[in-house]
Amino acid sequence: MGTRAVHFVGSFPAESTDAAMRAMLDSAGPQLRTLPTGETARYEFYIRPIIDDLVRQGALESKRPGQWRTSRERTIYQGAGGKKLTGDMMDLGYFREAEEALPVFNALRAERDLSGITLQLGMPTDFTMAFITMGAAGLLRNKKAFTDATVRDIAAIRELAGDDVVFQFEATAELVLMAQTQPLHKLANRVLGLGKGIAELAAACPPGTRFGVHLCLGSMNNKARATLRNVRPFVDLANSIVRHWPADRTLAFVHAPFAAGDIPPSERPKFYAPLKNLSLDAGTDFYAGMVHDTPTEAEQLHTLQVIEQALGRPVDGVATACGLGRRPRPVADTLMARANTLAAKG
Repeated sequence: MGTRAVHFVGSFPAESTDAAMRAMLDSAGPQLRTLPTGETARYEFYIRPIIDDLVRQGALESKRPGQWRTSRERTIYQGAGGKKLTGDMMDLGYFREAEEALPVFNALRAERDLSGITLQLGMPTDFTMAFITMGAAGLLRNKKAFTDATVRDIAAIRELAGDDVVFQFEATAELVLMAQTQPLHKLANRVLGLGKGIAELAAACPPGTRFGVHLCLGSMNNKARATLRNVRPFVDLANSIVRHWPADRTLAFVHAPFAAGDIPPSERPKFYAPLKNLSLDAGTDFYAGMVHDTPTEAEQLHTLQVIEQALGRPVDGVATACGLGRRPRPVADTLMARANTLAAKG
């Protein structure tokens, strides 16, 4: 048995939290370090159900209607009645998700004697929420509202679950912007404060809170919002996050998307060469999001070897590039089995 973990990004195509968690435990069990909720109330459409709920709450209204066929065609929103959006106007639903998932998690952990596993709660960063919801024009004006609402839920969940939870920040807009601006991505990071902003969101949360960061390229309809020429934008953004990370908050892991929706991960060593410059602190695991349903198992094993040669060490875990929620259940089951197999390979 190998020493790599299996990491599930979060969403899972199941009818309930209990069913999602059981499926992930049945597949990977002891190789999991964290167990996601499955995000079963929002797994298929990611952020859109959160936005729809904010409209029902009376916090948002449509500014520019869209079809949501792709992220470019999405609806853009504004504060209802033209009001400036504030955090106390919004319930993002994360506390309700945790409240429902925690008893299920505790029961399953006891049932299967997995005392070392931790509940994982995924949530988009404040930047990603503001960018997708309000568009580029409304980003700066409304980002603080999403910061405040996110931090409020994290504090409440810490009160509920204590140290039995890891919060996974999902930085989709940040990495997409880095990918789209390569080779000028470092300038984009500096001007927009992308890595710094993720660290500042963690710093606004209670001391001692544990986090992971999922850097994401999107997966609407199994299509990524951007592709990487090589992994340098990921490496530079991850290093920026680490440089700004607050000392009294734990960064448990960083996850990299090496596939892009229906595009499998590259097998080219040159694509992964920048990994030699990845500078994670001791205690921060690196999860390689390279598990994909198109290549053969042998091809995937070769890709994993190429990644580890570039990194200069074994990865701490393997994962898909994004959550499984946008895939049919048989495909999700296949990908879980593939992750389990690759993690165990020597």
